Amino acid sequence: MNKFFSFLIGSFVAIALLTSFDIKSNTTVADGKFEIPENINAIFKKSCFGCHNTDSKNEDGKEELMIDKLSKLKKSKLASKLNKIAKTTAEGEMPPEKFLKKYPDKALTDEEAKTLIEWAKASAEAL
Repeated sequence: MNKFFSFLIGSFVAIALLTSFDIKSNTTVADGKFEIPENINAIFKKSCFGCHNTDSKNEDGKEELMIDKLSKLKKSKLASKLNKIAKTTAEGEMPPEKFLKKYPDKALTDEEAKTLIEWAKASAEAL
């Protein structure tokens, strides 16, 4: 019976080491792959992805951040991008006012901004 419990505990430890899941950030890093949770993807899709993706015509937006390439970045670069997402969102710089004048429906709600900031900070720390 002791061997069974030892095996069971060992299995849980091995799983925890192979796949990390940060409960606070809801970000999964499995086999070195960074995955963005659905609630964050929804915020990105609504307010950010139009300018910050590889197919965007907004060269400045692409230069700063390409959301669809985050999972391909090295951990240090990814952590830096996540911290920048948190900072620019907290300072109200994103989405920019000029953009919001044309597309007011793309504005982040206070709750969305808070969720995005907390996720970005926690994910950067988890890396």
